[in-house]
Amino acid sequence: MPADAENRDEVVILVHGTFAGDKDGSDSGNRWWQRGSDTWKWLECNLPAGTSLPQNGRLFHWSGANTQSARLSASMDLLALLVELERQGRGYHLVGHSHGGSVIWEALLTCHVLQCKGMLVDHLHYALIRRGVLSSEKGDPATGDRQFLADEYQELSQELELDHLRSWTTIGTPFLCHLPEDGWVFRGWRHARFSLAGAVSAEDVKAPRWHSWLILTVFVVSMLLGAGLAVSRSTGPMGIVVWCASSLAAIKTTISIVVKREVAHSLTTRAKLARSAFARFSGRWLGLYATTDEAITGLRTLCPPQAPDYAQLCLPPDQRTVPQKATATGPDLPTLLRLNAPLKHVALAPEVSFGHGYYYAGSTLTDKVYDGVNRWIMPKINRLLAHRLLRTAQGCDIPYADLVYVSPWPVPLDAGVAGLPNHIDKSLEEGAASHAGLLGLEVRQLITRAAMSGTRLPAVLADHRLDTAGKFMVHTSYFDNPEILHMIRCHIADSCQSSQSGTTRAEIPSDTREWLLEARARTATKAALHSPEG
Repeated sequence: MPADAENRDEVVILVHGTFAGDKDGSDSGNRWWQRGSDTWKWLECNLPAGTSLPQNGRLFHWSGANTQSARLSASMDLLALLVELERQGRGYHLVGHSHGGSVIWEALLTCHVLQCKGMLVDHLHYALIRRGVLSSEKGDPATGDRQFLADEYQELSQELELDHLRSWTTIGTPFLCHLPEDGWVFRGWRHARFSLAGAVSAEDVKAPRWHSWLILTVFVVSMLLGAGLAVSRSTGPMGIVVWCASSLAAIKTTISIVVKREVAHSLTTRAKLARSAFARFSGRWLGLYATTDEAITGLRTLCPPQAPDYAQLCLPPDQRTVPQKATATGPDLPTLLRLNAPLKHVALAPEVSFGHGYYYAGSTLTDKVYDGVNRWIMPKINRLLAHRLLRTAQGCDIPYADLVYVSPWPVPLDAGVAGLPNHIDKSLEEGAASHAGLLGLEVRQLITRAAMSGTRLPAVLADHRLDTAGKFMVHTSYFDNPEILHMIRCHIADSCQSSQSGTTRAEIPSDTREWLLEARARTATKAALHSPEG
């Protein structure tokens, strides 16, 4: 991006989603966000006057991993890029597909949190150094100097206003809302008294610093208790082992509590500030999504089925209609893994029987042991495995956190709101269904070809590119629809300071233009209604 700084057009930054990055890190290719792709070429020819794609320099890349930590890390890199553009005084528009929209939102939300906090965070500091916005010679936050980060924030406070953000558009984005689990010294989202209501002050945003004293206190107490146990065991080798074990267990437990407390504090603070952040940035947002988008609907099915309504959770507990504890624990999965007892008979003719020692036919002891394991132990193992698989599918790798809400809006306020005009929504669904049929036919032809030539199927698939791959899902078909591209262009044109937005009206149908105006008005109304200050 810096190599393109001499171009004073407002720049359009494209942010790809999960699994959509280039493994070689190339800026050119067939992916929608790369130079030379069909979408890139269309935007190059149709973007309004005064806006352009970055012609030189490195495009925005991130790993595309399906983890929340990867999205948060990418959002820090994106925010550093926005700060760099702010320092250049250059306007910019953001367009994100799938979790690329999540990366954009997390960057905007982090910016809002930092303004309430009045201090940078380590991750953004290092991202700004990598972009050359800050100098590494000034200091290192690893030393624990909080004042250093506060001074850096003062240096960048004007840039963090994001005054040059003209618009941001998300396409098929499943926005994720993570909330803390229940803990010993804090309330998780399942607690009846947990709430996202109330204002957030600068002191509330600061990370709790009492944990170092807690660790020191527990360490001293555990050492004294361990010493007492050691003395009671005549200070022999066993006493020393008991002393060390008790001290280590106490320290590990204390650190676990501290980490849970910090994660809960951070997640709750971000969730509380999300509504005011949305109210701040919603006037520049356009969210486009299909009713049957597979990513959005699929992730929603992985959320807790009995989570409280988001609007209710934003009220004080004493004002809720049903102020009761949420009992949702996720989907109830059957026991998939069982231990098979040693084989005693095989149903063959002639009959086969075998067994040695206590494995003889008719043994009851072995059967009872295996039955007990399958009844008491294997269900627990299955639950742990199912829980881990569920969190992997959610992309929720933040410890002590739950994915509670999934919404096509940055905050879960989308109830009853369409994300596209009806005729475009229907067109996407019909196109995906048609390509799904063609994909089946294409795969059958490849299987037949492999069978007739005597070639292994993997080798045939490696040499043949499926023409319909990626088009059989609504989620990956948005950029093939010209009306959606025109809607993105229209939103950019309406937000661009130097563009004549009147030229856009003739390029999309009047009913689509009317839908866009209604969508913006509806977003503004909901954002104002649900804002903590509203």
